Amino acid sequence: MAINELKNKKIHLIGVSGAEGSSLALFLIKLGCQNLIGHDFSNRAEFKKNYLLYHSEQSKDKSFQQINKIKKGLKVINYKNSYLKNIKDAEIIFAPYSWRRYPVNRPLKNLRKNQLFWHWYNLLLEYYQGALIGVTGTAGKGTTTGLIYSILKAAKKKVWLVGDSWQMMDFYQILTSGKPSFVVAELSNRALTFAEYSKKSPHLAVITNITKNHLDDHSGSFKKYIAAKKAIAKYQKPDDFLILNSLDFQTRQLKNFAKSKKIFYSAQSREKKLIKNKMIRGSHFTSDAAAAIKTAKILKISKTAIIKGLNGFKSRAGRMQFIKKFNKISFINDAASTRPEATMAAVKTFARGKVNLILEGYRHQPDKQQFLKLAKVINSCGVKNIAVSGRITKFLLPILQQTKARVFSTHNLAESVEKMCQNSRAGDFILLSPACESFGEFKDYRERMEKFNQIIKKISHGPKIKN
Repeated sequence: MAINELKNKKIHLIGVSGAEGSSLALFLIKLGCQNLIGHDFSNRAEFKKNYLLYHSEQSKDKSFQQINKIKKGLKVINYKNSYLKNIKDAEIIFAPYSWRRYPVNRPLKNLRKNQLFWHWYNLLLEYYQGALIGVTGTAGKGTTTGLIYSILKAAKKKVWLVGDSWQMMDFYQILTSGKPSFVVAELSNRALTFAEYSKKSPHLAVITNITKNHLDDHSGSFKKYIAAKKAIAKYQKPDDFLILNSLDFQTRQLKNFAKSKKIFYSAQSREKKLIKNKMIRGSHFTSDAAAAIKTAKILKISKTAIIKGLNGFKSRAGRMQFIKKFNKISFINDAASTRPEATMAAVKTFARGKVNLILEGYRHQPDKQQFLKLAKVINSCGVKNIAVSGRITKFLLPILQQTKARVFSTHNLAESVEKMCQNSRAGDFILLSPACESFGEFKDYRERMEKFNQIIKKISHGPKIKN
């Protein structure tokens, strides 16, 4: 189907107040589509508020302009009480990758079997004419994606970064740019479940690692989760590249998977000497940098540009993000670390005996062995204090109390920050790295990230320091 054929299709868009849904709506409106129906499970009064929340990285004026364009360009928006109305009439349904997380979307499970069920990933697979670089992995995909983007920018290439569900994407500009250009896409296991509708893969695919995570999205099956990750390369051709972590057991098993050329990298690569950036600390982040370097070399990017891109890299919001320093105490926002493995990697990046850790949230069917591993890292890295809140508390407390750290059970994130401030010393780090999903106190990790930042801003005179 040619891109212009979309203009006359009956297209339904799920979640138009979100960054993914609004990006798609604005693209399809600009393309000239005439039969667009929006759906959003907020009510009419909440829609504007939710839109501002999900687009907090841009100005309110810009958001208001977009809201007006969306309301004018769509035939109708079906809000809470009429959500998914006439969805069976759709020829194409565009859904965000998180659609299956919400019970209200259960009717879509049957529709996706018989109708064209797309995500923005399908737009790139079907219509993007440049070089598509896809990055997935249980951990490290966000950092690796950002590093590749930074290197290509340093090489003065025309490049777009897509993938964060909170990030607006200008698909009209991307899809009309032509060659030569690049898109670097961060692809979750949920996004990759849409690959079957296009049966295509990126020219360059990177898999950083595969470990047990998000199994509730795949009926509790690790095998199905692995299959979702492998979908990034399933449809590659002989002139494509699959870039794999040689130190990860599951990615090593893919050496004969798909028709593409296999390229391996590791954190032990000699190329790590190129990294001078303090933001890329620890083996976990060095591994991500090695993946980015290998990708850049395949694209024939100069060594000068690679070094410039690596050392100019800045972490994305909620990913080992330095927020502020008060009275010689540094606050680090790593709210996007929703797994124990990611929190382990975060803790390891700091000097021994300097971390005050905040854990928070909820985990469906938590893996005790993974949290026991986290406890070992907490001990080996000399974590001083831990504050834990949320529905995970009852499960975590017995494990954390076996560590050498002082453990505080709190009622919420604000109280956790207060406890850590009261028990920190000059030179310490207060690290929010939850190791759990945010469902419970917050809608998602982004709301948790924003709340942490707001709490820090309210500390007008800095935390009390213990000498």
